[in-house]
Amino acid sequence: MKIFKLPDLGEGLPDATIRAWLVREGDRVAVDQPLVTVETAKALVEVPSPYAGEVEKCFVEEGQTLDTGQPLIGFKQDQMQQTSGKKSEKFSDSATVVGKIESGGQALARERRPQSNRPRSATPAVRALARQLGVDLSRLHPTGSRFSETEVRAAATGATIPMRQQESVGQQQPIPEQLPPQSGGVVEPTMPSESAEPARRAMAIVMAQSRDQVCPMTLCDEVDISRWPKGTNATVRLLRAMAEAASAEPNLNAHFVNGTLQPQTPVSVGLAVDASRGLYVPVIKDVAAASHRDLQEAISRFKQQAEDGGIPQKDLQGATIHLSNFGSLAGRFATPVVVPPLVCIVGAGRAHKAVLPHKGKARVRKLLPLSITADHRAVTGGELARFLQVMREQLESGEQAEN
Repeated sequence: MKIFKLPDLGEGLPDATIRAWLVREGDRVAVDQPLVTVETAKALVEVPSPYAGEVEKCFVEEGQTLDTGQPLIGFKQDQMQQTSGKKSEKFSDSATVVGKIESGGQALARERRPQSNRPRSATPAVRALARQLGVDLSRLHPTGSRFSETEVRAAATGATIPMRQQESVGQQQPIPEQLPPQSGGVVEPTMPSESAEPARRAMAIVMAQSRDQVCPMTLCDEVDISRWPKGTNATVRLLRAMAEAASAEPNLNAHFVNGTLQPQTPVSVGLAVDASRGLYVPVIKDVAAASHRDLQEAISRFKQQAEDGGIPQKDLQGATIHLSNFGSLAGRFATPVVVPPLVCIVGAGRAHKAVLPHKGKARVRKLLPLSITADHRAVTGGELARFLQVMREQLESGEQAEN
């Protein structure tokens, strides 16, 4: 049997939930034919077949969660083809990005039973901590689906790690079991269980990464939007203002990777969308080049797709800066969370009216609160303040771009 393992779908999560099988055991499939629909992080993705042949075994059932690199489906070895009338491409059945089909040069000599032990996995933040503390994760095995910070810190202290019998392999690997809490008696919080919605598990992992890697600073201000025409779409105005501010201060529209600030072009805004199944962040690409109507349609489409849980994978990638319009629900000011490798997130609070001096008289004005957080490792306070100032100038203008 030739085994095809769950590939890396590019979401930053080590697993995916099987939502619907599109083929059955005994079916014949063609190269690139969709095999299964999976949910990973915040998207429903169809996984295509790398082979043409007969399906011999589906290793997981609908509703189950599978780790990246674990067996997904098996094909009959003697009936399998790797091409469909096109130029042959190499393929490796190790986990890889969907669409990149590569091959090992040797056929399997005999059918091999997949190992049932889980891969030694860890979030990027935990791997970074392990490197910092000099802990070799390849010599350890997590108690759950992935290593926690507590396990890494315990291993760094030289704590004795008990041994556990591996399933179906017959070998022993060191694993941490009952580990002492960190100094102060604080026990490391655990991630949501595998039964949690993928979007919520993704949120927990990303927030832990931000906590460990980002040095946040937040500036707050209020913008007078009394001159806005009736019916103005606040989110569209915010997107436009962010594009202008990023043009003036490009270091805020950037990635910070391995200690290096990398300004990005164009401005592609990840828009935080609240839905019943969790937080989704689809990306509006090249905001400056999009028309007013394009932006409105994208916002409406993403809101509907988020509620349905079916945002396409391509629309969840490529963000250079984030926007959270939390004021559409409640709240004036906040401390928005920067998600690495990005360095900035803009938060807009709930608009309200206040009596303010205006042209020498006390007048009722409509104010929009802004809260902007940046990673202080990469961005100076002056850069953040100038970014905020440009946003204020753009938003306080009564003009509304209609291009």
